[in-house]
Parts: sequence; C-alpha cells; structure tokens
Amino acid sequence: MAIEEIATLNPIVSGVLFFAAAMMEISGGYLVWLWIRQKKTIALALLGGLILFVYGIIPTLQPAHFGRVYAAYGGIFVISSILWRMVVDKKRPDRYEIIGSFVAVFGAIIIFYSPR
Repeated sequence: MAIEEIATLNPIVSGVLFFAAAMMEISGGYLVWLWIRQKKTIALALLGGLILFVYGIIPTLQPAHFGRVYAAYGGIFVISSILWRMVVDKKRPDRYEIIGSFVAVFGAIIIFYSPR
C-alpha cells in the first residue's frame, strides 16, 4: 500500500506528514537564517538547503491536490512555528498567537478533512 493510500485512510498519518513537513521547512529555514543573520558557517546553509529540498517532497505524499494540501499545510505551519519559537527561542506565545494558531489549525482541518 502506497503512503498516499495510507494517508487517505488515516488522518493521523496525514497529520504526521503535515507536521514533518513543517519541521523540515522551519528547521531548514532556520539553518539558512543562522548562516545569513548570525554569520554562521556555509555548511549550515547547505544543510538547510538539503532539508528544504526534503521538505518539498513530503507534501507530495498527501492524498489531495496541490492547492488543498498547501492551503491546509499553512495552518499546521503556523502552529508549528509557534511551537518552534517556544522550544528553540524559549519564548512563550501570547494569547493572540495561541488564538491565531488554533484558528489556523481549525481552518486547516476544515480545508483538508471536510467530506466532499
């Protein structure tokens, strides 16, 4: 059974794919950020570029069309970015970030999982 079929049958699998894509995009972008903004080694930028390439592959494993996958992914990316900020930057989200994250995630759920 292909991963696309598994994701179709199991929302948990597609949710994990969304979260994995978010972590890859955020971590790859973060490494490029460190290279440019904090003058770190180019090795971090190259690793970040490789991670961003892998990120580009992960959404293709989702069972829906490109536009729907990326629209839903946006909501997951928002909450993942807030979580990244908490863990890596050690910054607590304010109430508006929390509310906005939940709105974005609920929007992603509606976009991706509503019956058609």
